[in-house]
Amino acid sequence: MKRLVTVIIGIVFFAGAVGAATAAEGSWGPWESTYQGPISVPAGLVCSFPVQADPVRQDLAVRYRYDEAGNPDGYQVKGVLIGRITNLDTGASVERNLSGFGTVVFNPDGSWEAVVTGPFLVFFRTGDSPSNKLLLLSGHTVLRGDPTGVKTLVSQSGRSEDLCTTLS
Repeated sequence: MKRLVTVIIGIVFFAGAVGAATAAEGSWGPWESTYQGPISVPAGLVCSFPVQADPVRQDLAVRYRYDEAGNPDGYQVKGVLIGRITNLDTGASVERNLSGFGTVVFNPDGSWEAVVTGPFLVFFRTGDSPSNKLLLLSGHTVLRGDPTGVKTLVSQSGRSEDLCTTLS
């Protein structure tokens, strides 16, 4: 199952991506290579301008956690991810290290929790909390997603950069 929450890059650019939230009993599968493709977002959804995040360099791995019935109930991501984030109206771009480590846990109600250590990029859309921000977060971050996909930044320690502001 390749159900990566798009925090980390969408995500989880998780990039990100994602250290253990409260983990129930379960078993972890093996680490597998994975990749992050480009992400394009139209104007007004995150930033006031259209934005694109492209991987420049990556060497990512993911492993899934399975509940006692053998169903995936979370995943971890680790590895190198360097991204180029571009304002598609002006062509202005920056490169950032997005190489965090994190864990996402799926809850039975369809919500999820993510804990990330290190840098990663989160696209906060209209309706998320905070809304309309493209945040590069570092340090220790906790996010929650409700069953409808709305993301909430629960806590964050470390640096934060709003790339909508940086690229405007």
